[in-house]
Amino acid sequence: MEEAKVKFSRSLDHAGREAPDAAERRDVARNRGRVLGAARALFEERDVVNVTMEEIARAAGVGKGTLYRRFPHKGLLCYALLDEPTRAFQAETLAGLAEAGVGPIEKLDLFLDRLVRFTDANLDLLYGGHETLDGTERLAHFAHPSYGWLRGTVLVLLRTARRSGELDEDLDADYLADALLAPWAWTSSTTSGASSGSPWSA
Repeated sequence: MEEAKVKFSRSLDHAGREAPDAAERRDVARNRGRVLGAARALFEERDVVNVTMEEIARAAGVGKGTLYRRFPHKGLLCYALLDEPTRAFQAETLAGLAEAGVGPIEKLDLFLDRLVRFTDANLDLLYGGHETLDGTERLAHFAHPSYGWLRGTVLVLLRTARRSGELDEDLDADYLADALLAPWAWTSSTTSGASSGSPWSA
């Protein structure tokens, strides 16, 4: 699985961004921690859809202007709270791809199982309190970085299985990758579009 290790060696957050190199200013980091802590507690208590931005600012002890400058909508708060579980999921995936003595089909099965568990554990943040995407918004997920990471992982495993003879050489790996990930299509872009009224923005 050398191809997979090279392709997916970098850790990305749920928005598909690498961790920033520069450290935040102390006061900025402090306010960010307060906001995220308050949002996490309120979301866990009442779910994302039932919490307002004003309530988050009040619970965090920051002004609404401070909150909205950093997080213009709840979708971006969902993104930020997903950073840690997303990186943990990616680290587990990379370790699984590198495991010796396990065939690509078995690795694919284990990857999809991890994806199901990740989705179940973070469903409220992934959903972001919005309706699922449809129409042109649903199509937009194909260009989203997190969907690209998931699809790339599946595609590498399918192509490896095809080369090793575990799958028929005439199999359309690109089509099958999208078919396997179809249940997760909306979670890849919901939060990113919240500012324009789309989900999860998410």
